[in-house]
Amino acid sequence: MIPPDLINTEAFTNLYLLLVNSVYILLPLSLILLLFSKISFKVTIFLLGVYASYSIVIPYLLKIPLISNFVLTFGDYSFFIYLIFSLIFGFVFYHLVNIAFVVGGFLLGGLVGYSIGTFIISSNGEWLNNLPFSISYIPWIIFAILGVIVAIIFSKNYQSIISMISVIFGAFILSFYTIYLLEKHTSITIGNNSLLNGWEQLSQPEFFGIFISLIIYMIIGFYLIVRSNRKKANN
Repeated sequence: MIPPDLINTEAFTNLYLLLVNSVYILLPLSLILLLFSKISFKVTIFLLGVYASYSIVIPYLLKIPLISNFVLTFGDYSFFIYLIFSLIFGFVFYHLVNIAFVVGGFLLGGLVGYSIGTFIISSNGEWLNNLPFSISYIPWIIFAILGVIVAIIFSKNYQSIISMISVIFGAFILSFYTIYLLEKHTSITIGNNSLLNGWEQLSQPEFFGIFISLIIYMIIGFYLIVRSNRKKANN
């Protein structure tokens, strides 16, 4: 069985190459994200920024000829260029995430509120004619109210949301390495061991192996979060 075509996209190909070529960085990173997400959410955000740099930002920057040629001129030192850039991006990402969370929460709540307001107007209720202002303001009023409410909720639950995101990212990376490293460094054969050559020919056993590992690691990560929250509540 060949998994869905989405794994054949260029983005997934770039992600595969980064995972394979950055084992010594991303494997420890995945363990930290998965097992220690509640220790320091600041560190978690920074590590998520490093991961985003390796998996998303760098592959797209390398599509720019000027940047690609610059990296190629350093040959074997490209690893250190990626590392330095990722560390810098991690620091920048940390400062941007807090703002983005509040703004994102406001926009999310606002869009829901605007939809509710539009629905209210479309109902053509008689009470709408008795309002002291134009009914066209209703969607924007609800936009502002729900936007502020959701932004406050997001800001108060910031640490918990970041912890859950870190668990998901860590579980995904670790589930990949579980199958990949077993195939590469042991005599175990999983399907056709085709993961060693890329996503394109991923066999059914490998696909389900990664998927089951992902679920197990996520359960472990979320369990640790719940246990940490219970300890804080008891104290």
